[in-house]
Order: sequence, then structure tokens, then C-alpha cells
Amino acid sequence: MTATKITDLPAATTIASGDLIPVVADPSGSPATKKITFSNFYANVVVTAKFSNTVTLAANVSSTTNFTANNLFINYRTTPSTSADVVTQGKMWFDNTYIYCATTNNTIKRVQLTTF
Repeated sequence: MTATKITDLPAATTIASGDLIPVVADPSGSPATKKITFSNFYANVVVTAKFSNTVTLAANVSSTTNFTANNLFINYRTTPSTSADVVTQGKMWFDNTYIYCATTNNTIKRVQLTTF
């Protein structure tokens, strides 16, 4: 195998989870070139995002920590058929009378809305 500079390699336009990323471990001590898969590299990345304007999330979003919002808008407006509708834990929605929350899978609880 001939030595090739990383800068001389062709650019990747897509990346699969098993693709390899080169890493220089201990660059200021005893440098060693190692590899890590794309999925393992990003499994250890912590992302903190701050938005100053309205953000619309068009996909399912999950977090292993807290999700904080100064203004949270729930715009899924419907009334469940029963308190045992098939739903995923954490889903929230509302109608003119109640706010609904799936406290566990397929278990819905509601809070009545009142004027104040």
C-alpha cells in the first residue's frame, strides 16, 4: 500500500455509518494514527443548539437529557377517542377543552382548560 496524504484523497460526498475517519491520537506526545467509524465518532458528540428565532422541527426529535424552550407551541389539535388510544409515551396535543398527554404508551391523561 502506497502512502497517500489525506489531502490527496478524493472527497466523500456521502458517509455511511461504517465508514472510517482517521484520528491522530496523542498528537503532542506519541502521535499514532488510528481509525473510528462514523457512527462511533458521532455517538460521542454532544450537541448544544441555541436558536434566536422560530424553529420548526419536521422530524421526530428525541433527547436523553432535558429539552428546554422559553415558548413551546403544541399545534397538534385533536381529541383522542379514548384514554387508551394507541399512542407513544410523551405525545402531547389539545382541543378546546383539554390538554392531553400520553404518560406511558397507550395511556392518555388530560387536564381541563379553564378561563382565567
